[in-house]
Amino acid sequence: MESEKELLDLCQYIVKFAQDSGADAVEAHAQAHTELETDVKLAQINSVNQQIAAQIAIRVFIGKKMGSAFTNIASREAAKEAVELALKAAKVTTEDVDWISLPSPKQYPQIDGLWHEAVVKQDPGVIVSATGELISKASAAEEGLIVAGGGSGVTYGTAAYANSNGIVHSEKATVSYIVIVAVAQTEAGMTPGVFTYDLRRDLNVDLDKTVSTIANQIRLCKTVVKGKTGKHTVVFHPQAYSQLLNYTLMEGVKGDNVARGKSKIADKIGDTIASEYFSLLDDGLYAGGANTSIADHEGVPRQRTPIVDKGVLRTFLWDTYWANKMGVQSTGNAKRNMRQGLVEIGFTNLVVDPGTREIEEIISEIDHGYYIQSVQGAHSANPESGDFSVVGNPAFLIENGKMVGAINGLMVSGNAFDMLKNIVEIAKTPHALISWIGPEIICKDIDVIAAEE
Repeated sequence: MESEKELLDLCQYIVKFAQDSGADAVEAHAQAHTELETDVKLAQINSVNQQIAAQIAIRVFIGKKMGSAFTNIASREAAKEAVELALKAAKVTTEDVDWISLPSPKQYPQIDGLWHEAVVKQDPGVIVSATGELISKASAAEEGLIVAGGGSGVTYGTAAYANSNGIVHSEKATVSYIVIVAVAQTEAGMTPGVFTYDLRRDLNVDLDKTVSTIANQIRLCKTVVKGKTGKHTVVFHPQAYSQLLNYTLMEGVKGDNVARGKSKIADKIGDTIASEYFSLLDDGLYAGGANTSIADHEGVPRQRTPIVDKGVLRTFLWDTYWANKMGVQSTGNAKRNMRQGLVEIGFTNLVVDPGTREIEEIISEIDHGYYIQSVQGAHSANPESGDFSVVGNPAFLIENGKMVGAINGLMVSGNAFDMLKNIVEIAKTPHALISWIGPEIICKDIDVIAAEE
């Protein structure tokens, strides 16, 4: 894997070569990563893989005309060829009258804990052994549980960025993870597939907690019960509400959608769009977060950006292009599509403020309701209106303060913005997902359709 210095030197070389070749502005973003992983299928280690890759994305500007190129060869010769291709593309493309400039240097935050040398030095044999222990413990944790998939691994990498406005930046990061996908035999067939995972910057993934979580889900799934159609209280696990909100609320707070008039909440800054219990932060500096980094893919410093504060919409998310167009500042949310050379607006760690009571206490007071662990079909939600119709999978019935079993084919429909206003409480202990960090949210009057036999 290329070092930070090697990648940064290459990016700076690209900037100088492009300028010498006639570019008015240029940027280069490079990434290199190594991943060592095990793959599990049907309670057996199916394979052990190592992937080593490098990616270099280049954008050049001649006036207001942009050309881009990509290479996965981290050499000056390959970089020169890519720059020449980008320049040729810029000369024949259409002028973008809205393009203003690339970002300029700013002070970067200090973030500890992004790099752990022990992850890099992890012995492959230890990873294989840990995967075997994962299979063994999960299989023994609940009768009939079958580890259908999953695995464990480590990944580490470096990133570098340089542009013609003087930004020169590099950083590195490590991650370790475990994943379990499980099913179990029932009298009627098989349970739905359920999954859980743990992801850390260091090697301290919590195997026992991950196994306990999957075993509890399978235990509930083995008992199949009936639900009731109507408006009911629904408890959404972050795996469920993150999928719904990714395709609705989060599309509405992207600055490009705001600028294009494709956001339902474009004119709602300062207005109440959710329950007072709901606060949401895009936190690029979150300690231990999977998406925490010093800078975004344009070299702009990461930051903490309050999106919704106690139900009130506070701001949108921006990269440099759309921020310049709208006369605001980038929030450090640029995400690069490496092969296409395009920069999009992406999220970092989306953090939901916790409440004051544990989820068990909250559930104990629900006479009749549903706990939705995850959903299917969230991608079909309407990003402009917020309308959705999804299937809870798995979905559990809450009766007399207890989760009593799983419901097959339970549908939940409505509008994401109405759902946010119907939040009546948020649990205390957050769950750390890849992009979202938050506890369960409890909503009233959610439309539920239970399958009738």
